[in-house]
Amino acid sequence: MIGSQVRVRFAPSPTGYLHIGGARTALYNWLYARKTGGVFILRIEDTDVTRSTKESYEAILDALNWLGLDWDEGPEKGGQYGPYLQSARQVLYHTEAQKLLESGDAYRCFCTQKELEEMREEAAEKGEPTRYDGRCRNLPTDEAQRRLAMNVPHVVRIRIPEGETHFRDIIRGQVRFQNTELDDFVLIKSDGRPTYNFAVVVDDARMAITHVIRGDDHLSNMPKQVILYKALGYSLPKFAHLPMILGSDRSRLSKRHGASSVQEFRRMGYMSDSLVNYLALLGWSLDGVTEFFTRKSLIEKFSLKRVSKNPAAFDIGKLDFINGEHFKRLDSMEKVSIVFEKLEEEKLIPPDFRVKEWGSADAARSPDAKKENREAYFKEERPRLAFILKVMGHRLKNLKDVRSKLCYFYKDDYRKVEEAYKEHLANPEIGPHLLQMADMIEHLEPFERSKIEGAVRNLADDLEVSAGTLIHASRVALTGDSVSPDIFSVMHLLGRAKCIERLRQAASHVISKKS
Repeated sequence: MIGSQVRVRFAPSPTGYLHIGGARTALYNWLYARKTGGVFILRIEDTDVTRSTKESYEAILDALNWLGLDWDEGPEKGGQYGPYLQSARQVLYHTEAQKLLESGDAYRCFCTQKELEEMREEAAEKGEPTRYDGRCRNLPTDEAQRRLAMNVPHVVRIRIPEGETHFRDIIRGQVRFQNTELDDFVLIKSDGRPTYNFAVVVDDARMAITHVIRGDDHLSNMPKQVILYKALGYSLPKFAHLPMILGSDRSRLSKRHGASSVQEFRRMGYMSDSLVNYLALLGWSLDGVTEFFTRKSLIEKFSLKRVSKNPAAFDIGKLDFINGEHFKRLDSMEKVSIVFEKLEEEKLIPPDFRVKEWGSADAARSPDAKKENREAYFKEERPRLAFILKVMGHRLKNLKDVRSKLCYFYKDDYRKVEEAYKEHLANPEIGPHLLQMADMIEHLEPFERSKIEGAVRNLADDLEVSAGTLIHASRVALTGDSVSPDIFSVMHLLGRAKCIERLRQAASHVISKKS
């Protein structure tokens, strides 16, 4: 190790979106760095040229930024141990491989693909492990040099020592492997690219990583990596292998269990604070009881010693609960901001739908101008949206519900519940009543909640019907459902013109069915 400061890293491959398991690994590294005052490094392992893409690279960075897992060194940040893309570190891998060749800890293997396949088939027929048999291990130096001079394709292999390999894991304690279970694995492929196990050891050592915190699927790589650390003369970092994350059927979490990437959960309306909170609980616990954490409290409480050895089961119900708790505890202005962002994301704020009663003098601007100046439009809409959220109360429990709960405030093609129409708009007499409500609203001054309620109740008395009859019918006409917040507040928020338009449309629907 270099120095005493904790240095941890998250090293994803840009071959797809950031999976929940990878996000959990990134989070634990980030928490440990922040808890100890250490350094969190992002390294991109992009040596798989056939699967690595720019889109995946950008998606991973976007997901980490959205989660708030800011890195101290890495892409877009730099640092003294860069570059932070493996594809830009090829010379270093070859330099280290050459050291192993010169020390005799590695050798060149010229076996062809056909020879390797025959070797495996022969071992399988004998019931033996299908490992490399070491036939190039003791190839005379002059013969190896002759083939090298003739540009015969080859790989570089490590020479596995006798005995056993062991290390201590922070989570799992002492772990031992017999070296006889290993073959002389490849360090440098025939195309000149390093294998994962070789590159990751070189990178971790050269970047002065003090703690390697990663999933337990890497445990099987540990004997190979420990052997490389020793052969290269590197000091071993401390290791912590995290338990796997399982789906509802107790198999490893994957897409067949539903959403599995950070981007999918983001699109579904989960907040980053909620997802970070829940990811922390997938393998770690403070006291077995506490479930709600802010980032600050996670940093204060997190400890690798409290990470479990046992697999963690992904529970969407618990994530929903935690998401709701975070949403409920947002202060009003922050809630307005994130709901507005979700409305934009769901394309639920067409500028031409502006409720003029709630706009400022700028409300007369053209739709294009509003689109071009998002901040000005938000400033106009903020008081109305704040009132909508106040009226909604706890009916809006999370961002997932923004479309279903708020759509009718912003668009005319909101969801219409057929059962609600059948229950409250089936009576032929309700059509004329709705028209009378629309006429009444057209001349109502001022158009505000208390005045609206009084007028509706007076109209019900004049028509000799219960106020509930008009209230339920107008609720369905205005919101498409039989359940909504206080309908008089809803009418006030929709505005006079929109209420008249929808009441008359609903009345026309009832009357046309009657005829």
